[in-house]
Amino acid sequence: MNTFQLTCFLTVAETLSFAKAAKLLNVTQPAVTHQIHSLEEELNAQLFKRTTRCVEITQEGLIFLNDAKNVLSIITLAKKRFEEPVVDERQFFSIGCHSHNEMYLLPDILREMAQSYKTLHPIFQVVPFQHLYRLLEEEAVDVVLAFREKGQKKGSSIYRELAQVPVVGVLPANHPLAEKELLDEEDLRTQRLLLLDPQRCPDRLNALQHCLATERAVSDLLMCGSADASITLAKAGFGIAVQPDFPSLRDPALAYIPIKDVEPLSYGAYYKSVTGKPSLKAFLQLCKEYFSFMD
Repeated sequence: MNTFQLTCFLTVAETLSFAKAAKLLNVTQPAVTHQIHSLEEELNAQLFKRTTRCVEITQEGLIFLNDAKNVLSIITLAKKRFEEPVVDERQFFSIGCHSHNEMYLLPDILREMAQSYKTLHPIFQVVPFQHLYRLLEEEAVDVVLAFREKGQKKGSSIYRELAQVPVVGVLPANHPLAEKELLDEEDLRTQRLLLLDPQRCPDRLNALQHCLATERAVSDLLMCGSADASITLAKAGFGIAVQPDFPSLRDPALAYIPIKDVEPLSYGAYYKSVTGKPSLKAFLQLCKEYFSFMD
């Protein structure tokens, strides 16, 4: 089945004349007849009743009429689209992060950025740590938002610190420990701990979790696949979540208590270069202002 067969069929159906159809299509009558015969053989159906005096469309022909129109319309539209290709003016900007939770930090930044870049099209890549840095090296992402790892270089990338983020214990606001200014090791040993999957947390936080988990019963530990899961379980009273604290992401039903003698984590942006990348430069500036305001 091809477009010429469909065109011949629709033209004959409209004129009820092979001769008139041939004239409209600027081809010979035998050519039209051949196309209709070929179509009927393919469909295994008679589309027209032909006599010496007239041409009538059959019931099968009427059923096929709408299908033929729809198919021909789709094909014609597809051809036209490629005859006049539309230029994709979207300005893609790819942001890598380690958890979906971190995306909640970005709406205000992206909203303001979109005012200057009308065709901005943000894309998020949420994958484990090392995979993200590989994407950055391959320039498959424009920027990676992450905690800085001490003594570890990420290829040829540049790191810009955006904030110092304290590590806190998260627990219900009505919890007996919620009134404390600091949580010490003894406080934490009296509670079940909600820890993050080592593949989804920075090395320094992972080291702290390992220390806190030492000599603890398995039943006293609950490993969570994401920060959201950890917060949900803390809110439900399953234990104390140990994780970095971003004030803008806090839940008013929870208390966020710093952990004694634990240094804050450096959180920032990894990128290759801002040369020739005005959108990346603008993003970094907005991040600096936003995270400064958060503090």
